[in-house]
Amino acid sequence: MFRVLLLVPLVGALLLSSILASLAQPTEAEAKSVFEGLGCIACHRSGGIAKSWDEIVSKYRASAGRYASLDEYVRAEVSQEVKNNLGFDVNSWSDLFRVMSQLTGRSPDDPGVKTVESYLASLLGAQAPEVTQPPETPVTPTPTPTPPTEVVRGEERLTWGIVLAIVAIVVIVLIALVVGLIVMRR
Repeated sequence: MFRVLLLVPLVGALLLSSILASLAQPTEAEAKSVFEGLGCIACHRSGGIAKSWDEIVSKYRASAGRYASLDEYVRAEVSQEVKNNLGFDVNSWSDLFRVMSQLTGRSPDDPGVKTVESYLASLLGAQAPEVTQPPETPVTPTPTPTPPTEVVRGEERLTWGIVLAIVAIVVIVLIALVVGLIVMRR
């Protein structure tokens, strides 16, 4: 009986971490929808001046695990392309998303930008770093009429993840108690 009761916290912790991890990361469909809603497809489309969403995702997946950091990936795979197409020097992950977000008229801290950034970082096997310094030079945004974007914020997803994890833990504890009572009565 005591073994069963000792397993409850372990199983609960594993379940909680699993639920939180799955809810914190946006899906490809969510990230693509936000990408389009931000107006990124003005440049990032087939035949545009930049790779389409599908080409970006394919390139990021092919590069997964090949670089020690997101910054190294940007310097090796993205920097020259951005310089050739737009004339901007991007030497780090935060530089890349600062420039791209400002081209859409958004802040790098915009929830939609963070959703796309987080998803793309996950494809490379890394988590997007927090923006800690202000932009070095402002980029003149390209006016792109875009409808308001509905973004499922990470905080809302995290809240639901915590609620679901707590409910799951309570159910597991109740099952363990019932099993314990049954074993003790025999």
